[in-house]
Amino acid sequence: MKIMIKQPTHVSCLVAVMVAGALLTACGGGSRPSGAEFVAACLQEGQSAASQLLDKELGVTRKVFCECGEPIARSSLSADGYRAMVLDMQGKGEEARAITSTMNEAEQTASIEVLGKMIEQCGAK
Repeated sequence: MKIMIKQPTHVSCLVAVMVAGALLTACGGGSRPSGAEFVAACLQEGQSAASQLLDKELGVTRKVFCECGEPIARSSLSADGYRAMVLDMQGKGEEARAITSTMNEAEQTASIEVLGKMIEQCGAK
């Protein structure tokens, strides 16, 4: 008699994303995105209503904010954290979460704090 255990679909999807992330890292997809890729992703994210409201609240243009924030993110985050941030800004949340789930606590904390640093240092430019 065989007993079959059915895994929930969301677990299967998460495993698939993690395997894909590992394969991308092994194939050179794990390199840190360029500054231009960061700025492009930041500009893309800026198209959302929430981002436009934040820009207005801070009194900044998105381009200035993104260009100012890129070196802050680059110097504050590990390569994985930086890559996850770019993926998240590109709307690839599952891929970003797959990366952040493998990061240690310090890297995860830095990922949370970097946006605050960017707002603090780039918000009034």
